Amino acid sequence: MRRMRMTTAAIILTALAAATAGCGSSAAAGAPPTVRPSTTASGATVSPAAVSPAAVSPAAASPGDIYAQVLRRYLGTPAENSFPGKTFKTVYVLNQAYADAADPNGKHRHGEPLAPETQRQVTAALAGMAHIIFIADRGSVIEAKGGCGQVKNGGILITLGPPVDHASEMRVGINGFVACLGATWLTYVLQEQPGTGWRVTGTTGSMAIS
Repeated sequence: MRRMRMTTAAIILTALAAATAGCGSSAAAGAPPTVRPSTTASGATVSPAAVSPAAVSPAAASPGDIYAQVLRRYLGTPAENSFPGKTFKTVYVLNQAYADAADPNGKHRHGEPLAPETQRQVTAALAGMAHIIFIADRGSVIEAKGGCGQVKNGGILITLGPPVDHASEMRVGINGFVACLGATWLTYVLQEQPGTGWRVTGTTGSMAIS
């Protein structure tokens, strides 16, 4: 009889120990993660509640948006395209951007291809203003008349520069060519306007006219 009582007591103690271990494990699993204060570079301690998420910067404009704004400004401003009173309905644009686009002495040797999506964006954005045609060879749209090369169909040939991030603004070089005595070179400045996106705010650097 005594042996039976001791065995029963051992079983009860074993069961209690297992139950206690199980409760401890469950509590640990359901406990929230430990969050420790962080320390700044100066040695100050910052509690987790005082740490706010980093500010999210606005999404950068796509090249298509930037180029559409540049072309809209250039084509719609006779004082900058050097043809007062003339509206260009046919606009040829080289399908590569050149860093020296705004340089009258530029050689245009190393271009950056404009992505097909960029070309589609520009064409669609300016559909109500002009017929934009992207081309690979400038010689394909220039014809000689009276010893002076000029763009066929009464159009204009545009060479764009790649958008350059400069502090809080973007800069884009451009060259517009109509004839041997009808061309301009300049660089536009774009800034992001609240609620409206990137817009041309002026020019920078020198401007050349032929």
